[in-house]
Order: sequence, then C-alpha cells, then structure tokens
Amino acid sequence: MAERPAATVPEAARPELGGPGLGERSALLLTKLHPPGPRPDFLPRPRLAERLDEALSRGLVLVCAPAGYGKTSLLASWARHSQNPVAWLSLDASDNDPARFWRHAVAALDAVYPGIGERVGPLLGPPAPQSFEGLVTALINELAAR
Repeated sequence: MAERPAATVPEAARPELGGPGLGERSALLLTKLHPPGPRPDFLPRPRLAERLDEALSRGLVLVCAPAGYGKTSLLASWARHSQNPVAWLSLDASDNDPARFWRHAVAALDAVYPGIGERVGPLLGPPAPQSFEGLVTALINELAAR
C-alpha cells in the first residue's frame, strides 16, 4: 500500500527555497521522511522504549533483528512519543546511490532542524560531488553546534 505524501514539505525539499540540487532528476520521495503510522496490531514494548531512551546518551544505537521482528514499528512508536527531535529516513535499494541518499538525509535533518538544508545543500551540487566528505563534515558541525 502506498503512503500519501505529508502535507508539509521540508525546506530542503522545496526547489523554490533553494533546496539541494532538486531538479526533476532528484525529486525527494516525501514518504521516506516520516515514520509509518501505528499498526492496529502493534504491541507496545515499554522496556525496549526505555532502553532506547537510555541509549540516547551513547550517541549511536544499532537496532538489529531479523526481518519481521518489529524494528520499524518499535522505532516509529518511540519517535512519535519521544521528547527529543527525531529525523526519520526510510531506506530502500535506490538509496545505494550516494547523491540520492544524502539529499534525503539532509531533507530529513532539515525537517527537525530547519535551515540545515539551506546551509549544507549547496555541497550536494549539481553536479554531485566526487566525495561527500565535505557534506558529512558540514552536517556534523551543524549538528554539534546545536
């Protein structure tokens, strides 16, 4: 079932606002930038949600389990109820293209921290850079400043 795009468009995804390289060839799929809605059969897991809250102080959390074990449902529920800002990006095989991945990643971060897309978007091109190291450095610096 296809999701409908959200009514709001992050600043980084709006070409009229100078979004990063957003010609027709690089349009953003907005449904990738929002957690899926709750499922009717969702089983809350408060202990796992508490562990996610505790893990925030560690900087990076890896949630690993086989397909169908509820990773996305758990994280989407946690994101909806979190008091902290959460940038969401759903990945698929087409995100193996680094330029596409980073356009979506910048747009996801811009939805939480407006203005990031405007500041780092020009590093995405066009043309796409040979290396995304400069973009990653700029994103880390932007996030560390907050």
